[in-house]
Amino acid sequence: MDILFSVFLIIAGIGLYAMIGADPSAAASETELGAAFWPQIILVIMIVLSVVNIVTNVKKMKAEGGSVLSGIDVAGFFKSKLFIGMVIVAVMALILPVIGFIPTCIIFLMVYGILLKAPNVPKLAIAAVCITIVIYVLFQGALDIMLPRGTGVFRNFALAVESILPF
Repeated sequence: MDILFSVFLIIAGIGLYAMIGADPSAAASETELGAAFWPQIILVIMIVLSVVNIVTNVKKMKAEGGSVLSGIDVAGFFKSKLFIGMVIVAVMALILPVIGFIPTCIIFLMVYGILLKAPNVPKLAIAAVCITIVIYVLFQGALDIMLPRGTGVFRNFALAVESILPF
């Protein structure tokens, strides 16, 4: 399953690299790197590491005498924590523009912690709120990157939180 996932990452990485490079607004100038620089670097690293993962797994399978398709349990994958975590991330990406960063991040961290069987839910809730605050302050304050505020009541909540912060 590792090999199939790595192949998917390589294909997706190449597609995203081309898509980012095709955007003229992200192009580099003579004095600046441009918006496409870091995403493309990360994609190149992801592609290289995926190729390394494929080579490592193929060597291990040859040493064990197995084949690429041996040991693939598709039904088990769809019941695994890995797949459930991927679904949680996808749902988070879908609700982020609607309810905003702060509630989405807290809910995401809580749900993912419960998925990973955190022993103490009250401590998990406190940790989720603290982590969300740290990320929010880093992005909004230090990096001056706007995070999604959401719509309706959630937007009003985000604006209220922003009015409390000194930056």
